[in-house]
Amino acid sequence: MTAQRYTAVAIVLHWAIALSILLMLPLGFWMHLSVEAGNLSQGVFQAFQLHKSIGLTILVLSLLRLLWRLAHKPPPLPQGMPAWERFAAKATHWAFYFIIIALPLSGWLYASAHWSHESNAPLPVPTRWFGLFRVPDLFDLPSQSHPVRAQAADAAFTAHYVLAYAAIALVVLHVAAALKHHFINHDETLAHMVPGLKAPNETEAPPKNAGRGLVLGIGLGATLAVICAALFAIAAMVMPAAAAPTVPPAQASAAWRVDQATSSIGFAYAYIEGRDSTAFTGHFNTWTADIRFNPNDLPHASIVARINVASARTGVAAHDGTLPTPGWFNAAANPTAEFRSTNITLASPGHYIAHGTLSLKGQSRPLNLPFTLTITGNHASAVGQASLTRHDFGIGDPNNGDENISPQVTVNIRIEANRG
Repeated sequence: MTAQRYTAVAIVLHWAIALSILLMLPLGFWMHLSVEAGNLSQGVFQAFQLHKSIGLTILVLSLLRLLWRLAHKPPPLPQGMPAWERFAAKATHWAFYFIIIALPLSGWLYASAHWSHESNAPLPVPTRWFGLFRVPDLFDLPSQSHPVRAQAADAAFTAHYVLAYAAIALVVLHVAAALKHHFINHDETLAHMVPGLKAPNETEAPPKNAGRGLVLGIGLGATLAVICAALFAIAAMVMPAAAAPTVPPAQASAAWRVDQATSSIGFAYAYIEGRDSTAFTGHFNTWTADIRFNPNDLPHASIVARINVASARTGVAAHDGTLPTPGWFNAAANPTAEFRSTNITLASPGHYIAHGTLSLKGQSRPLNLPFTLTITGNHASAVGQASLTRHDFGIGDPNNGDENISPQVTVNIRIEANRG
């Protein structure tokens, strides 16, 4: 007899997905352990981006595999297979389809929330597919409220974690069953999917098919080449991350000198008139910042920023004339706003949160400022954004346009600084 095989396309998709998952599982656990251990170097950050890119690729390949499966009947199960084993085989088969689609989808949902499960804070990290283009976020999650994003991230992270362990269990069961059929039952089950493998009960060689051989050769060859490239990339990320040098604590208090010419503190709000809303932005011309930061010694890091509120400019004369008045900033009585950090935490590689207090117009309120940071040699670049409610600080004049200005104001910072 001649053992039947899956189609060449099904075999290529099967092994491309299988090898990718086998690559992704240890990479994902290594990333998770690195974050928990505080090992959050640039290599770990790159690993997260690679993990997301491969995961989205698995999702596309899995959908193609499912469509191909629905259009092409698979080889029959071995004759004489017990009913319970037939049921288990089919159940495992469809469970795999569910997991290889649901697992990357849950990861995509988590990334779309732009929220850190570990630190329970915003995590504004876009997903770029192998650095080529930005992947859209699901359900417009970044524009949702913080509680909605936090709940979505928590649910997606939990599902992703559980599905990863379910995938491991299914892989072990699947491999064990395939080996059992080949070495104990001596049937053709394993030969269905392994090119060139002769089934123990096979008496005739399969007929030659040049087209099938070409698809298998190109498809499996390309799969192995991509997997090898990914392994080299992961090794380049893991080794520097594992050997990342620790900056001596003595350097923790080193100050950073802000380049005022290329740095800015701005704000954004909306002017509301009826059902129409117009976005406006502004900035402060005069401010100072005392920054002491070492990524390897965050307990001793600090940020103190002082802003001359009278220097606020929006480019709209009516707004600029109103902002310093008593109903708004009241610059004459409270000329300076101050943000003083109480502690700075790491949300993910290159992404931090400055927890602190904002003092403005005689009122002090807690404020968390998420920011991204890149340090190259002695130069640092940081971009951050926070949202506040101006009424918390008594900013607004009911007799002078308060109802036309959005209660929420977004604060945007960009800092370019040099060490020392």
